[in-house]
Amino acid sequence: MFCGSINKSIFRIFAVLLAVMICFGSASAVFAMEGTSEAEIPETEEPEISETPETEEQIVTSGSCGTNLSWSFSGGTLTISGSGAMTDYSNEKSVPWYELRKDILNIVLPEGLTSIGNAAFYECRNILTVSIPNSVTRIGDFAFTYCYGIKMINFGNGIKTIGNESFSNCISVVSLNLPSGLQSIGRKAFYRCETITSLIIPSGVTNIGVSAFAFCKNLVSVDIRARIKEIPALLFKGCEKLSQVKIPDTVESVEDNAFKECENLDTVYYNGSNISPEDLQKELGGEVLVSSGELSDSSSGSSITENGDGSITSEKVEVIEGEDSTVSAKEEVVFIPEAGESEYSETDVTVDIRGESGWEEAAGAVEDIFKNYGTADDGSERHVNIQLYLSGTESISQEFIESIAGKDVTVTITTENGSVWIINGKDIDTAQLFGNYSLAYVLEAGSAELSEKLGAGTSFVLKFLAPAEINAEVLIRIGGSYARQSASLFKGGKNVEKVQSVVVDSEGYAHFYLGSVTEKTEYYIGMNVPGASEEAIIPQNMLAEYGNPEFIEPIKYEITGRSSSWGMNLGQVMSILAAVMVTVMIVVGAVMFFWNKQRLKNGYVPQMDDEDE
Repeated sequence: MFCGSINKSIFRIFAVLLAVMICFGSASAVFAMEGTSEAEIPETEEPEISETPETEEQIVTSGSCGTNLSWSFSGGTLTISGSGAMTDYSNEKSVPWYELRKDILNIVLPEGLTSIGNAAFYECRNILTVSIPNSVTRIGDFAFTYCYGIKMINFGNGIKTIGNESFSNCISVVSLNLPSGLQSIGRKAFYRCETITSLIIPSGVTNIGVSAFAFCKNLVSVDIRARIKEIPALLFKGCEKLSQVKIPDTVESVEDNAFKECENLDTVYYNGSNISPEDLQKELGGEVLVSSGELSDSSSGSSITENGDGSITSEKVEVIEGEDSTVSAKEEVVFIPEAGESEYSETDVTVDIRGESGWEEAAGAVEDIFKNYGTADDGSERHVNIQLYLSGTESISQEFIESIAGKDVTVTITTENGSVWIINGKDIDTAQLFGNYSLAYVLEAGSAELSEKLGAGTSFVLKFLAPAEINAEVLIRIGGSYARQSASLFKGGKNVEKVQSVVVDSEGYAHFYLGSVTEKTEYYIGMNVPGASEEAIIPQNMLAEYGNPEFIEPIKYEITGRSSSWGMNLGQVMSILAAVMVTVMIVVGAVMFFWNKQRLKNGYVPQMDDEDE
């Protein structure tokens, strides 16, 4: 009887613990499936999505590009291999990969490469980032001319010469962090790099070509540390928002039209004695203040444009420069004289982080930007767009994520390896945040066997290099040839599981909405999987093209791998919980056994009805 009593007691405890485990498992399953519902689009408004790729065969080619250099192209990536100097091409059409220029999304340059040839990447308009190895000493003439898409240039420390028009018309480049060992900047080297807001010309530079920075129309602040004797002709012509310039004390003259059409220039800092302040002021236009002080860390510039419809557009750019970061904000206001009212655009903020130390520097600057631009005149909250660029680091700090949580802000993060993530401040759950987040991933072409397994025309293998648990729109750049086709994300493992299907946007990005990713899982992307077009989510930047359909339910973020705040995933947590429960059962059983044994020893006689209930 007593043994039966113990067994029943243990059974009851086991039943309770089992129930707890089942409840926890159910809750975990619900938690993990929270983001599994995809947005639905009214069928009457959904355009047809192509079921077949524009090209059935993947372009793969290769050849030589120097005595000891070779090149190959696959899956949107142009890879240069070997060492030594690259061939200098006489014109763009003699470049062996020129016909592939529209398909090149990434360039991989090897350590050991000593020069980038003339016209090498001319008109490669779809490159997003460029990382130049430390072994490179020279960038040839026209090397990256008309690379409209480049946003980040990571210069190696060994570069001494930047050739004529090397980066001319790279209109999207965010900032120029020129290497300290640089000696020569060619003619029109950065002509019409329209997006840069601040510039430091290193002290080692001895030669600057004419018009090197002309028509950089958003350039606000310039610090010329180069020990040059003259400011070249047309150097900053058309830099309409340029507000302050520091020129070295070695300067003896300012050449013709060096600051022509720089209407916003108000202060030039000069500590030399080769030119009198009065003469320098005359050369600069007469109204510019010549000061012996130092550049301010914070500066602003503006421009006013009269539009054809009678309205007036005013643009203001404010820049806060740090040692390892640059923060700038651009605000546009359109004034309509007839109506006597103004229309504010959304505020665009650009944050350039250079290494881990840049986060702390940028934090206060971003907070100031929010105070100045995040609130409208009537006190209401205004939407802020932040373009965040990371070099020297692939991670985003938890403090920054917490600072934007709950705010009406959209952050687009671009890393130096080309990874792009979009985070909405109102979608952040601070309770789930822990540590910094690495955003790097690698995309590779999939095999024919993988494509067949997924039922796809073409496939890719996607690898995240670290876990990240944050609601984000992760942009995977597949290529413009797949625009408006369907892309399906699969989670690998013993059983391949489809996670989400999306429409590829006009720039070749597949926008996946993910609540978590893990480096321990291999992901696959299948193009035009049967049935995917009917359930594919249309990205925000494509809604107008598709008739601005209304979602029946909002897009939810898919959880594809989760870690606890201790850095463990859900399976590990469940295993530990199960072990704890088994331990508890053993301990409780042992306690009951010895307790009942003690009772018997003290004379207790079990009764028939002790365990009837």
